Amino acid sequence: MNILNYLVPPVLGGIIALSTNWLAIKMLFRPHRAKYIFGLRIPFTPGLIPKERARLTHKMAEAISTRLLTPDVLAAELSDPALWPLPDITIGEALNQLGFPEDITPAAPHLKIIADKILPKMLEKLASFEETMPQLDAKLSELTYKIVDENLSSLAGIFVSKSKIYASIKKNIFAYLLDENNHAAIREKLHSAIDNLLASAETQEIVREKLLNFNIRDGLLPLYNQQTATRVLTFAATYIAKHMPIQSMIENKLNSFDVAEAEDIILTVAGRELRLIIWLGGILGFVIGSLTLVL
Repeated sequence: MNILNYLVPPVLGGIIALSTNWLAIKMLFRPHRAKYIFGLRIPFTPGLIPKERARLTHKMAEAISTRLLTPDVLAAELSDPALWPLPDITIGEALNQLGFPEDITPAAPHLKIIADKILPKMLEKLASFEETMPQLDAKLSELTYKIVDENLSSLAGIFVSKSKIYASIKKNIFAYLLDENNHAAIREKLHSAIDNLLASAETQEIVREKLLNFNIRDGLLPLYNQQTATRVLTFAATYIAKHMPIQSMIENKLNSFDVAEAEDIILTVAGRELRLIIWLGGILGFVIGSLTLVL
């Protein structure tokens, strides 16, 4: 019998098995997009992974978020105090690293926004200070009586009621503070006071010496101990983990990958195993082709 009769079946079987395995792996990823002829989509295009990408990423993200990276696991990892050492740095150095300037003048807009938010409540409280701040009421009353005594003779004081004068002053103060037409002027004066305060050299010096040079670690160290740190970190980590959309984050990240990029990642991780599958298929085809000679 011709030697080719013994070589062709195993070699051909090996080549066919090797080629089909190689083609099957390639068809997992390629083509990346659907191909058309005369407006008709060619079967098996795009590849399996590009075609089922949305479903695969959803299932993968669901599996990771419910079985691997669960809120409990994430909370346990984030609550490890070893991950959060106290920063040995001054407030000024921290601000510089975040891109903030050394002077505090740029903080004015932020302080104005805060002031605008609390201004209505502050005016409302000031307009009823005799109830909300009795000590201030007593001080203003004392000051009013003193001014009346210093500016009126003892004879005139007999005919003037100091309590009525103070009551009239309070009435006018209340009316002015509660009138919304005056709020714009009050806000403007408050903004001007903030600008003047922050632009002051004394304020700058106080902030620079007392605040910016304050070491964050030194400030937190007296409050820091293992039990407190663990309790605080556990609470914060649990809250963050439970409210973090882990599944959607993973799914969005997976969907952001280009198909070619995803293919490169998979081949980089499992390329050796995929090549082994191809060669094992070739060997298996060779063996089966050899068995046909025996059977």
